[in-house]
Amino acid sequence: MEPTRPTIHGWRAQLHASASSPLPGDRRERFLLFALLGLAVVLRFWGFPHIPYTHDEISALVRVDFPTLGEAIDRGVSVDAHPPATHAFLWCWTQLFGIGDGAVKAPFIVMSVLALVLLHRFAHAWAGGATAVVCTALLATLQYIVMYGQIARPYAMGFLTIAFTADQLTRYIALGRRRALIGTMVGAVLSAYTHHFALMLAAFIIATGLFLVHAESRRQYLLAAGIALLAYLPNVPLFLVQLGVKGLDNWLTPPTRTWLPDHLWWIAHCSLPMAAVLLMLVAASLVLGLRHGPTRSPLPVIGIVWGLLPLVVGYAYSIWRAPVLQYSVLLFSFPFCLIALLGGLRHLHHRSLLPMVLLTTTTAVTTLVFTRRHYETFYASKYEAIVNGTRIERPGRLAIIHAPPEVVAFYRKLWCINPSKAPHLNLHGLSAQQLDSALRDDRITEVFYGQTSQAAPENIARIQHYFPILVDRKDMVEGQTFTFQRHPTGEAVTDHVYSEGCTVEAQGATPWTMDADLPAVMDSASTKERVRCWDLSGRSFGIKFEQRVDDLVAGPNDVIEVRADVELDTSAGDLSLVAELLDGDSSVFYRSLAARDIGVRRGTATLITAIKLADIPGHGCGHLLRTYLYNPSGGAALVSAVQVAVRQGDPVLYGFFQPLLQDWRFR
Repeated sequence: MEPTRPTIHGWRAQLHASASSPLPGDRRERFLLFALLGLAVVLRFWGFPHIPYTHDEISALVRVDFPTLGEAIDRGVSVDAHPPATHAFLWCWTQLFGIGDGAVKAPFIVMSVLALVLLHRFAHAWAGGATAVVCTALLATLQYIVMYGQIARPYAMGFLTIAFTADQLTRYIALGRRRALIGTMVGAVLSAYTHHFALMLAAFIIATGLFLVHAESRRQYLLAAGIALLAYLPNVPLFLVQLGVKGLDNWLTPPTRTWLPDHLWWIAHCSLPMAAVLLMLVAASLVLGLRHGPTRSPLPVIGIVWGLLPLVVGYAYSIWRAPVLQYSVLLFSFPFCLIALLGGLRHLHHRSLLPMVLLTTTTAVTTLVFTRRHYETFYASKYEAIVNGTRIERPGRLAIIHAPPEVVAFYRKLWCINPSKAPHLNLHGLSAQQLDSALRDDRITEVFYGQTSQAAPENIARIQHYFPILVDRKDMVEGQTFTFQRHPTGEAVTDHVYSEGCTVEAQGATPWTMDADLPAVMDSASTKERVRCWDLSGRSFGIKFEQRVDDLVAGPNDVIEVRADVELDTSAGDLSLVAELLDGDSSVFYRSLAARDIGVRRGTATLITAIKLADIPGHGCGHLLRTYLYNPSGGAALVSAVQVAVRQGDPVLYGFFQPLLQDWRFR
């Protein structure tokens, strides 16, 4: 028998009235809900089934490629940073439906849409119909929710399990039904097995529920929570192992003071119109809430504990122990911040609801498509472009790539590429010397080069040194492809925005400076045409370039490339080309390449080093570029030419989470 309830009033009465209906609200609200769900489906399934995989998805699919579920868990989860639920689901799903893009992504997209229904019910119960509709409009259209809903990882699944937990707890508080209590604990356990931040939020939800349920139900509630805790115990050893790893500091940096403003700006689609709409909604909520007086509803506390506390914990852990805070991990708590902030809209006049929803969705969809260019950036896969570039075979063509080998192997299997086909050189883990050696082959007339954002920034310039004609370039998020030729066969492409070279014969008025007593001599007779060179023999320094970065570059993602043609007559090979950025007298970035790094200790060599401004805090703005040759041993060294060039950067390089630059020439 269900426990007898006393007379309910206040916020409990609102909860009871809303939770009594499977789909609360009047006819207008339900119509808007179904329209918004339809819009959410369209935005998430647009382009389906040809929605490319992200690196995160490929990494997971590689780790489920085992004959049994036990092996997939033992060998695929221990090296991951997530609990096993999503991994186990992926193994079962791919066993049934394969690893095609659409087959894998479909259930996660469906999960993300189902979560909107549950969050709408939660918002309606706690904050009224108008708040629920407006919040659903935002959750249906913001890139934050749309993008993670399209990724087959724990985000969409955790988004659903947390929404289910919150919804069922609401129904238990309102109606006291045991099946709702069971649903609450099942949702919490599933959340705990899905993502560690979902585990933390589920713990906050269950703890908060203890103070929200009726006093006579607390014993039953605690018993159910204890059973849920026991259900999580099998994962504790894995959790402790993953906790011992501390964080993601091998590739993730701690959050800076601008992390939260950057996150909020990204949520607003990096768009002033969208930011204005969000501020208008919050302002309207505050004004209406103040106008109608304070409420005794615990919604503000829910907003703080469920919405903000995961951010505070994640931020503190990332600062004091190891980095874990990413935009993705706050996905689960974001709806509760939103619902709490917009709770005052419960008092919105019904005539204002439709115009507000239309303004919100129109602005969000427009900025999603045209400002964030979601379908252009998210659907342009660097990996697909790179692997496709290796499939073109013709005499004299060499494919060079920089991509994780397991990703290349994944696509070759997915696309049924014969192992003997699509030969290529993968620079992942290789040295500059190995690249240089491959480029010296005189039989090669054309080079395709595809790189991820982890590639050495010098690779492009080094390839173009041997194959000077750029005929094709494509910029994508976190990757690029290029085609270079030794001799032109078509129209060439120029992507340098600055170039300043210097030789003994053509010094002129350039930022390059040479010591006044630096001698100029003829190079060795082994060259076809003898040229005059600066002689660094017996000197550590003597040739330098200095210029403000702001005066050189055209965009914040540009790449500064420095080149020196040298001739060595020593076995040391320690002559180095150095590029550094200075803030006053302090060096904030330093990068160098020695002749021996490309396998040259005696003879001619071209030294190239580069600065990728996209990876420099502040993009080098306000800093001084200083580049010079450093000859620590003072060995015999001649320098025939030096050059500083600036290559136009990839404007969408980190476009998933940063504002897009406007000049996207190479698509």
